Amino acid sequence: MSKKTNATKKSLRLTLRVKWSAAVGLTIFFTFVIFASIIYATFNNNLLAQEKKTTAETAKLVVDRLGNVKKNLTIAKVVPLMTPEYYQSDNQLDNSDSQNNSDPFYQDSVFNQLSRSDLSVSIYNRQLEQVFTSRDTSVKFKPVSSQTQKIVKENGRRVVVTTMPVYEQPNYRLTGYVIVVNRMDSLYRSTQQLRWQMIILIVVAVLFSGFIGYLIVHRLLKRINLIAVTIHKIDQSPESTARIPQLSGNDEISDLARQFNGMLDQIQQYIEQQKQFVGDVSHELRTPIAVIQGHLQLLNRWGKDDPEVLAESLAAATQETARMNNLIEEMLQLTRAEQVEIKTVHEQTNVQAVISQSVDNIQMLHQDFAIQADVELAPQTFVRMNRNHLEQIIIILLDNAVKYSAARKEVLLSADSDQQHVNIVVQDFGLGISPQDQQRIFDRFYRVDKARSRERGGNGLGLSIAFRLVKAYGGTLTVESVVDSGSQFKVSLPRDNGPISPENLPHQDDQSKLDLPDGVTRLH
Repeated sequence: MSKKTNATKKSLRLTLRVKWSAAVGLTIFFTFVIFASIIYATFNNNLLAQEKKTTAETAKLVVDRLGNVKKNLTIAKVVPLMTPEYYQSDNQLDNSDSQNNSDPFYQDSVFNQLSRSDLSVSIYNRQLEQVFTSRDTSVKFKPVSSQTQKIVKENGRRVVVTTMPVYEQPNYRLTGYVIVVNRMDSLYRSTQQLRWQMIILIVVAVLFSGFIGYLIVHRLLKRINLIAVTIHKIDQSPESTARIPQLSGNDEISDLARQFNGMLDQIQQYIEQQKQFVGDVSHELRTPIAVIQGHLQLLNRWGKDDPEVLAESLAAATQETARMNNLIEEMLQLTRAEQVEIKTVHEQTNVQAVISQSVDNIQMLHQDFAIQADVELAPQTFVRMNRNHLEQIIIILLDNAVKYSAARKEVLLSADSDQQHVNIVVQDFGLGISPQDQQRIFDRFYRVDKARSRERGGNGLGLSIAFRLVKAYGGTLTVESVVDSGSQFKVSLPRDNGPISPENLPHQDDQSKLDLPDGVTRLH
């Protein structure tokens, strides 16, 4: 049942091409409908106003022509005035009518209007009897005292009706009424043509816009499909190095592709770090586990009854356990160092204070060493990094210098700064490092002299941790060394010249904290 439902949903799925084309088409359709309605209404109102004006003018022309009729409108008086063949005959008209006959305005205007097939002129006398009509109409006549105009329905369509009273001139005596009915055939023909033209225009516009929208979304989907193909490859093989190819254009989709590739690179880096972590730990734990296992087998065979063997085996097992614990802790520190992102760090660290504390800690552990410090830093010299990380870097370098010093038990630390960087140098006078080893000194688990490194308790991770921490914060860690003369490690970190946080502002009691500890010499 579930498979059938999923299949139905998949079959009813509307693609983005269809949705986009439909959305563009509907948008254009409704936009055209709105504008077409406005244009149609304006056009119709203008034509209607013109038809009303024409109807009123026709009624006025007829009333003016009938103004010379005496007493009452009759068929005998009206028909000659409203019929061309009688109107043009001098014998059928009185003197006043003859004067009107010579006026081409009436001859052209009244008869031209009467010849219109959609215009009907009806004349009534004072008794409300119809004495003339140019065309039959079903509009009912109602007497009026002044000109009136209204729109009524006749046979299901709107018509303009103008009604005017006729007065004898110059006595201003009512002689009858004129009613003009305009069925507006030209208006309906024009509006019908306009409707068809608009319908055709809307259809063409919708089809054209839908086609253009389809082409646009097709181009967009080509780039989105590249992203989908890359995601599918990574889904099939999480360790795949597949990436979205560089997309044309500088828009949101290109930004998405770049961000997605950056995310994949970061995930790939985490995967590689995890694999390397597991491999390194497995490799490094093999030796201490083998030592512990050998001593346990020795105890199991004959060492349980021999106090000397028992004590030796327990001491060796304890030592190797401590080494494993240190190894695991350093591996975790190394992993954390590789995952540091400076863009997420907002902490300001006072370099001088950290140097003072770090030197104090090392001097306390190695009181037989002379640690000379030449710190030429302003009290408010800051770097943007975690305080514990800066302290860890300095302690690693100092501890490394102490471990690999020979007869001369002296370590020199110097620090200075410029406008852009803070420089810290740790120098020892010990074994030194060959040029070949200098190229790999920062690799994890790498030891220049494995035998002497184990004697000094090193796992080959300290410099790797320091190197990755410095690199994570945008700095550099380099080494200069001469065999049997000593080594010099230089740390360069970007200086933070921004506003000092309130918690980092110095107090009067803080100056004592910046002094170097007993046994440490400040060089000037």
